[in-house]
Amino acid sequence: MSNKEFQRSLEKLGMDMTSSKMQVFRAVLLAAGGTGKPTRYGEIASSLESIAKKKFTKAYIYRQLSELEEAGLIIINTITTPRTYSITESTISKTLEFERQEKVSESEAKRQDLTTKLNRLKPIKSQELALMFHKQLAGEPSIEGSLMIEGIENVRSAIIREFADGAKKGDHVRVLGHASTLAEGLGPGGVTELRLMQSGFRGVKVKGLLTPVGDDSLNLNLMAGHLTPMVEVFEQASKTGNIQLRFSSEPIKTYRMLTLNEDKMLLYLTHAKESDMAALVHRKDNPGLIDDAIRTFDELWETGIDVLDIINQMLQKQDS
Repeated sequence: MSNKEFQRSLEKLGMDMTSSKMQVFRAVLLAAGGTGKPTRYGEIASSLESIAKKKFTKAYIYRQLSELEEAGLIIINTITTPRTYSITESTISKTLEFERQEKVSESEAKRQDLTTKLNRLKPIKSQELALMFHKQLAGEPSIEGSLMIEGIENVRSAIIREFADGAKKGDHVRVLGHASTLAEGLGPGGVTELRLMQSGFRGVKVKGLLTPVGDDSLNLNLMAGHLTPMVEVFEQASKTGNIQLRFSSEPIKTYRMLTLNEDKMLLYLTHAKESDMAALVHRKDNPGLIDDAIRTFDELWETGIDVLDIINQMLQKQDS
């Protein structure tokens, strides 16, 4: 293998041939006149000076030679006096193979990461993704006053902006809904649920509470089906301890809403599977309504059934 072939192979593996260490490597190769031939410090120093057009201290050159030996790029013979330095094809081949395997492993890890992210995005509708990216790029500010929100996309946008993205570490988000919305065909979890879960990674405490419909197995099957497309992010979020999920102990007609701390709430005005009308209420405008909603949630939560472990088991079985 020629000197140029060596350099090309190393460059393909991401080794910067202009770096200080690789300059010394080239100097060893030049001083030895090829592979398998020993050379001494003086010859290496002269070659390095010729390559770099400047002089270097002994300490600097010895340090670089030591690092090259640790990297498996050169062999130092300490038995001879003075010691000699050489580069062999077998040593280089082993080093190149090791570096190649490292690059393959890195590429595989990146591929798996991209595949995971794509799988998370597949069940989300294209218009939902467009909405999410638009809001991120536009940086739309939070709504200061209470108001009515009309339109499915506007309701979703308000949930993401005011609650999922608006919550900070240490904040508490409460979500109260009805399992009947799942039974009516809400289908796989969408971008709003995904963003609420992801807020758990930032330290936001998210409590989800559903009032049940039918028997327990129906409720669990509905929830598992809803979360299956987001199984990976759900499992990761639940491991943070910031995501909790319960069913109320018995069916009850109550609020369908989200709250952020005790500051504001989004109150759905319909129980349709995709609500197109909601009210965003700030505490300053109606503290009594927010207090009653939170009190109702907390009472139902205390007597609720924790289903997180059960759903995790169901999702794992479906994934296997």
